[in-house]
Amino acid sequence: MKGKASLIIGLATGYVLGTRDGRSRYEQIKSQANRLWNDPTVQKNVAQAQDVVKEKAPQVQAKVSDAAHKASSKVTKSGDSSSSHEPSTVDTAVVPPSASVTPATTSVPGDVKGPGDWNG
Repeated sequence: MKGKASLIIGLATGYVLGTRDGRSRYEQIKSQANRLWNDPTVQKNVAQAQDVVKEKAPQVQAKVSDAAHKASSKVTKSGDSSSSHEPSTVDTAVVPPSASVTPATTSVPGDVKGPGDWNG
């Protein structure tokens, strides 16, 4: 799936940069993307998604921690019993419940300066 997304982004970038009126088309696409992102319905859904992530984060962290401990114990059990190594431990990160998710910026991926915009 990640490869397909990269391919689509690459094709879109090639189209925009390769067309005669690439810059104007780019500005049009950027404007539409910004308008969509700033739509109240989209922002409402973004806020709901952030709330779900905040709610589920402790559960996901516990499951990942349990899986890491199980994997660690399997590795130490399957190792050479004559080995003098101490069993390895897995440290887990604790995410405080007050951690906030920062909202995404309104920039469009691939937003690059045009030839006349490089004068700092």
